[in-house]
Amino acid sequence: MPLLPFVIALEPDDRQALDEVVKQGRKAEGEWLTEARKREGIRYLRGEAAREARGRVRTEFARLRKTGKLAGTRDLVVAREVRAELKRRKMTGDYKPVPAADAGAPGRPLGSSPRKQGRAADEPTKLSARLAVRLPADVGEQLVRACYWESEPAVKALREWQDLWGDGPEVILRDAARNGAPGMLALFAAALAPRPDADTLLKKVELQDLIVTTGDVIRSAVKHAIL
Repeated sequence: MPLLPFVIALEPDDRQALDEVVKQGRKAEGEWLTEARKREGIRYLRGEAAREARGRVRTEFARLRKTGKLAGTRDLVVAREVRAELKRRKMTGDYKPVPAADAGAPGRPLGSSPRKQGRAADEPTKLSARLAVRLPADVGEQLVRACYWESEPAVKALREWQDLWGDGPEVILRDAARNGAPGMLALFAAALAPRPDADTLLKKVELQDLIVTTGDVIRSAVKHAIL
């Protein structure tokens, strides 16, 4: 079955704990194979009888992996939990494909609020590790489509917010410095920039929090895997 690759950021402790879950899953697979071969009596078989017995073991092993009852690789563990996480979030519906113009675009094109990660604005991100996984094509495609369409209303509202309020004076000054614009011109542009009030800024944060990315779902899946 084709596989879709994903690379996400997550907490180092979660990455380490996931590796331990995979290690235990690999051990369980080995024990199952030993018992299955013993049950088939492969040790005492020869020729066609041995090939048929090995085939039955391989078929059952593949079935148990596909259903998530055996999971001895990182991809298998995460795929099993992503399926469960999509069900928990009620994201298993029939979603249209992602529009070609948005395929491969950032999951949060208009930023993310710190509280999405459960941290204060002045705290560094906890997501300093990386995790690369490959999901079965059907699971990966469902994940991508569901995240896009569930987030689409919030993304649309954020773009309208951005059109109304712009980037704000801080971003204007930073971009001007990066592009080598004259200091006085940058200050003048920043002074004229619209300044949203506290309630308007809170609305932006609330909209950002409504966006669900593939990384959000996979991180949550990892959390459930390591419980």
